[in-house]
Amino acid sequence: MNLNKLGIIGGMGPEATVDFYHKIVNHTVASIDQEHIDIIILNHASIIDRTYALKNGLEQVLINSLLEDIRIMENLNVKNIAIPCNTCHTILDKVQSFTNIPIINMVEETVKYIVDNRKNYKKIGLMATDGTVLSGMYQNWFDKYNLSLHCPQKDVQKQIMDIIYNDIKSKGVYDNEKFKEVLTYFMQNGCDHVILGCTELSGFKDKFKNYSIDPMDYLVKASIEKSGYIYKED
Repeated sequence: MNLNKLGIIGGMGPEATVDFYHKIVNHTVASIDQEHIDIIILNHASIIDRTYALKNGLEQVLINSLLEDIRIMENLNVKNIAIPCNTCHTILDKVQSFTNIPIINMVEETVKYIVDNRKNYKKIGLMATDGTVLSGMYQNWFDKYNLSLHCPQKDVQKQIMDIIYNDIKSKGVYDNEKFKEVLTYFMQNGCDHVILGCTELSGFKDKFKNYSIDPMDYLVKASIEKSGYIYKED
């Protein structure tokens, strides 16, 4: 078995990074400590807010910060890098061009899963930050595979941002009623599922698992398998 050290560039946000690491541990087939993945976690919590950077012409500031993190990972000899932040993936190609270490693409892994299970998904809604929605990143991947994606209207997008920033990031609160209200909007617009397109939203998955697709799950699976380990289903 070819076992590789995994690098995680996290802190976007910190709680999502904890959740990501926890899921990797829980989903790795291992019976003793030594059978788990060697992981380097860089919790870069002070990095510029991704949506703020993208909306205010500061994309290069974000890229430069990530490149500093990449250099650290290169020096520590990791073989793959995972970034548990959807919005960061809007600039993933640019960051990837500066390093030979593969950066696992969470959005691509998610869309591959949907394509493989296409019969279960007719129309999918996107719950994500303004930066992710405005970038068209998910829309581009969905168009590539002729999948149907619904992006919310402005007032609903404002509700989603409120949940992400004012509830989860600011207070650590997961308000199921607020989430349900947004979910109902998507269902009324013909969606059978929603993508939890911000890692902060992963905390809603267990309560709403019949209606949600969590990209974090597919980043976890890819991170384990690309590190040479076996993924354990729930």
